[in-house]
This record gives sequence, structure tokens and C-alpha cells, in this order.
Amino acid sequence: MILYWLTRVLFGAFARIFLRLKVEGLEKLPQKGRGFILASNHASSLDPFVLIAAIPRYLRWTVIYEYFDQWCFKWMLRKMRFIRLGKSLPKEAFRALRQGEILGIFPEGRRSWDGNLGQGRPGMAALARRTGCPVVPLAIAGSYQALPRIRKRLRLRPITVRIGKPLFFSTAVGKKEDSQDLDEQNARQVMAAIRELLEG
Repeated sequence: MILYWLTRVLFGAFARIFLRLKVEGLEKLPQKGRGFILASNHASSLDPFVLIAAIPRYLRWTVIYEYFDQWCFKWMLRKMRFIRLGKSLPKEAFRALRQGEILGIFPEGRRSWDGNLGQGRPGMAALARRTGCPVVPLAIAGSYQALPRIRKRLRLRPITVRIGKPLFFSTAVGKKEDSQDLDEQNARQVMAAIRELLEG
């Protein structure tokens, strides 16, 4: 946890000075004590650090399993209590939401190659449906221009984080096929909200 808050302080200072980081809509975040999913676009490796700096509360990120298998990331991810994301939804993610924590998710799964918003995976919506927690859409504008996936060198470009209104989804479904369709529909709604925020 100390590593998390140290990252927030140090990267936050860097981002506000050199990347002119701005955050819009903090008042839309649900009150403390209620678990929710923070769903963001993902266009740069800067994005997790930007959100750690932008959101004043602790975020438990879901991280694709590959990074937990790399020695250079494994120690840091475990120290920050991030959640290993495999082919199925981890029990730890459900437990975190039910305990009132914030779960950070990139619904696209991986970074965009061209900066454009991709398709959202239904796992995020399934988590929301099965826990009854809202999804807060969030857009990071400018991170692709600062550090796209195809570059290794950072460019000092302004970054803005825009937070949208929480989205609440029904938890009542019938057959398994109905729940799958509902999750895909809800995922599209979240991505549409993120797209609207990106467009300003």
C-alpha cells in the first residue's frame, strides 16, 4: 500500500507539472463505502499511473495475468494488491466490490494500437450485474499522444481525465443465454459513455 501512495504522490506531481494533468467530474464518484467499477479506455501504458494520480481514493486494478508472470512487474503488482485477471472472473474481484472497494478495469483488455476506442469485453458488465455495483465510465484524453503503444519515448502532451455519471444495471435475468446477451449490451452502453466523454 505504501508503494501505491508513493506512486500517486510522485507520478501525480510529475503529471501535473509536465503533462498538465486535469481531472473533471470527481464529484460524480459514488460515496465512500460503496464498491463500484471504474471503467476506462486504454491507449497508453501511462493510463494506470494517470488514474492512480487522478483518483484520490485507492484503486484495485485488474491486471492481465501475463504481467503477473513477468519478474519486473510481479513484485510491484502484488505489493499494490492488484488483481490477477485470467480467463474467468477472479473471486478476489467480487470480494473487493462487496467490501466497498473500487475496482479499476480497462474493458478493452489491452492497449489500443491506434488510440481509437475498441470493443468492451462483457466481463466488466458481468461483475456489475452479479454484485449489483455501478460502473463509472471514465475517459483519458491525451495519453495516446504522450506515449502511444508504438513508441518508447514519452512526449510531454496534456492529459485530461473525464469522469462520467455512474451506470446502474439490472441484476435480474432469466436463462444463462439471457445474462450473456445482457452483459454484452451493458458493455456496449459503458463503451458508448466512454466514447462520449472522449469527444468532450
